[in-house]
Amino acid sequence: MQVTVLGTGAAVPDGDRYQAGLVVGAADRPDPLLIDCGAGTIHRLVQAGYDPAAIDTLLLTHHHLDHVADVPSLLKARLLRGDTGFTVLGPPGTEAYLSPLLSVDRLAERCEVAVRGLDGSPFSAAGRSIAACETEHSATGFAYRVDDAFTFSGDTEASGRVAAFADGSDVLVHDCAYPDESASNHATPAALGRALAGVDVGRVYLTHLYPEAADAAEEMCRTVSEHAGVETHVAEDLQVIEVPGGTEGR
Repeated sequence: MQVTVLGTGAAVPDGDRYQAGLVVGAADRPDPLLIDCGAGTIHRLVQAGYDPAAIDTLLLTHHHLDHVADVPSLLKARLLRGDTGFTVLGPPGTEAYLSPLLSVDRLAERCEVAVRGLDGSPFSAAGRSIAACETEHSATGFAYRVDDAFTFSGDTEASGRVAAFADGSDVLVHDCAYPDESASNHATPAALGRALAGVDVGRVYLTHLYPEAADAAEEMCRTVSEHAGVETHVAEDLQVIEVPGGTEGR
């Protein structure tokens, strides 16, 4: 399995990191799965070698703007290529939340968008098996585990529930928005490291970095690794992560 991290930043821009988004599946394989679609996602898709017209399934972790802002832009780009079908899956309330965004440029009228709220049960999307776990954030959301090998936390505080959900994953991409001296509805390095202690995860990549976290990236990695005993990196925009235990698209 190949995971391309499109955006590793947050709602406050720092110039180098775009907002949240990643894609599961290689650009030259069918059925890539887009998870989250913050501002800049469609540009990062093209920079990573993906044709936006090839993305027909979007999975949302939650409904904050920095995770959905590029949904209208992605749909418009697909529409101009003649691709009108699109599927969006997300937490309960996704259909109501997206309704105003889909009214932009009359996208709801011009595109065939199927929107479904999830209930936390396992499901399939883009040919992949996916499990969901409720996160601890200021908005209802899910972490997702794809093909039992790759886990993406979405936005969440350090959580024993999410850590246990990721147990056995080859790769975990986890929110670590702030250094240890400040936190609100997001994980910090020490708290995340403590939550992951004793959990079997192959590698951890930190994402959703606010500018102050980006400035402390190396220290944050050391802190998580010291507490959890796991190889830890800060994810970068356009980074390609190989997930050895996953399966690639058919």
